Order: sequence, then structure tokens, then C-alpha cells
Amino acid sequence: MSRVRMVLCVSVCVAVGLVGIANLSAEELLESPEDAGWELVFEDDFEREELGDKWEIHEGSWEIVDGDLRGSGTIVSAVPLPEDGPLSYQRMEFHAVTDVEVIQLIPGMDVEPEIGDVSSFINSKSIETSETARPTRTGYFFQFGGYYNTRNRIVRAGSTLVDDQDTENQIVADQMHHVVVENDEGHLRFFVDGELWYEYEEGRSVLEEEQNRVGFYFYTRARISDVKVYAKPYSE
Repeated sequence: MSRVRMVLCVSVCVAVGLVGIANLSAEELLESPEDAGWELVFEDDFEREELGDKWEIHEGSWEIVDGDLRGSGTIVSAVPLPEDGPLSYQRMEFHAVTDVEVIQLIPGMDVEPEIGDVSSFINSKSIETSETARPTRTGYFFQFGGYYNTRNRIVRAGSTLVDDQDTENQIVADQMHHVVVENDEGHLRFFVDGELWYEYEEGRSVLEEEQNRVGFYFYTRARISDVKVYAKPYSE
């Protein structure tokens, strides 16, 4: 079975900007985000020894190891993106690979551990603003390999928009995945390794001033590198 490309539309798109963007292929959207109106507002290559002030840990354990962000749990950007800028739609891309250890119960017999969630979120609220809700439930959550690598979802503020349990679309242990997630004026896209796996078009994208953070949720340990965040000003 080939990879799933899921398109769900809840209204007809009449915005001139979206019509122009719709003419861009998936490859063009990946290779030239600037051509689709995105502006790079944040990047992190993790070439340092300490986590520093770019990220805030919501839960779990996170550290910088050999140029990667390594850990599990939930971590959120420490500043609005764009910083000191207007409320914006967001696009984030990154590379990630699982980082779980092989279990050896009997000498000479290795057992591959279960893996789950190399997931990310955009247009979320800060840890302080979202005191009554997890950051993964205040914005757009792109779940990759959830429920022990059996399920992928796009979720808006806790409400599931796309739910796929196709076993073809899974995290591959020890393989570096390139992930891109975006809220492009209400057009949600979820790319993995150069392919558009899922997209969902909302009637309108409703954002609040506090929805300006990005972050990651890993259930089992993984490593992240080369994070880039793009923005496009929100307009009603």
C-alpha cells in the first residue's frame, strides 16, 4: 500500500492567496517555503552544551547531546514566534530519530523496544498561558507514531481532525526522519521524508494572541536536530 495522502475540506477556499499557494507542488512547498510566503523567524542547530534559554521543559527529561536535542516528554519554545512580531501562522521543520536502547533480557538475545511519538505542535500557548491544559492541546498537534507507533493524527486544540492507523506510515527505528508541519492560513499540512502524508483545510483558522509557540512531544526518547520555524502574519 502506498503512503496515504488524505485531503479533507470543510469549505470552499476563495482566498486569492490560498489559490496561488495551491498551485505549488508538495516538492516546491518543501524546498522553497519562502515562495509560499513564509519567513524564517527561528532556527536552532543545538551546537552547544546546555539547553539554554530557547526552550522550556514542560515535562520529562531533555538535554543537548552532540549537537542534538535529546529527550522525552514535552518541550516548548521559550519565546513567541515571531518574537516581538504579530500573531502569525506557523510552519516548523526538523530532523528526528529514535534514541531508545535495545533491551537484552538474555545474553545474546536482543529485544527491540517499543517506540512511540515523534510528535510536534505549532500555534500553541506558552507553558504559563496554558496552565489548565497541556501545550499539545492548545494549538495544532501533529502526532507521528502515536499509541506505540500505530497512529498518526492532526489535532486542533484537543479535537481530532485527521486520524490514520495505516501501518505503512510509521516511525522507522534508527532512521532519521525529516518532518514538516504547517498551518498555512488554515491549510494544515503534514510532511514526512519529502512526502505529503496528510492535509486538512479548515473553513477558517481561529488563532488567539497567545497561540505563538511551537514544541515537541516524544513518548519514548528521540533526538532532534536542525529546527526551523517560519511565520506568516495572521489576518482575519
